[in-house]
Amino acid sequence: MNRVLVLVCAAAFALACEAQEPATEQGSETNPAVDETAAREAIEANDLAWETAAAANDAAAVAAIYSSDAIALPPGGPRAEGQAAIQELFGGWFSEAGLTSIDLNSDVITVASAGDYAHAVGSYTASGTAPDGTPWTETGKYVQISQNIGGEWKTVIDIWNSDAAPAGMEPESMTAEPEAAPAE
Repeated sequence: MNRVLVLVCAAAFALACEAQEPATEQGSETNPAVDETAAREAIEANDLAWETAAAANDAAAVAAIYSSDAIALPPGGPRAEGQAAIQELFGGWFSEAGLTSIDLNSDVITVASAGDYAHAVGSYTASGTAPDGTPWTETGKYVQISQNIGGEWKTVIDIWNSDAAPAGMEPESMTAEPEAAPAE
């Protein structure tokens, strides 16, 4: 009886091991190896394409970097869902902001082990000329999630905000004189 139990357990273990493909650096037929370098390069290329399109005030080219069902979460405004809404979002911003340049720096790009998603964390510097002719510059940060869709990396979620505090929420100056301690 013990021998039969040992044989049944061994057979079950062998079947379980056979059902799962071994993990290798080369991958397998069902889970090909993830080329993290290529994924990072594609995301960096998307950053450059975004910069170029935005500097040209080309909202359609910016929207093309996003997936058809992407979500953009801009600061101080409602979310934009889908390429058409994202194009409208940036088209309005480009016409109002007078953007002349933007520099994106995805300093952290992490690719999921399955190779289908990646997230980038970075900073940006944008500049332009306001409608009244006043030059402006803004620095900020962003988190972007990209998905490999049919071999092409597309942004699926994008959120960003300025390093500056919202109007009326500026912190008190760090150089202000401290209040005198009450006399005892």
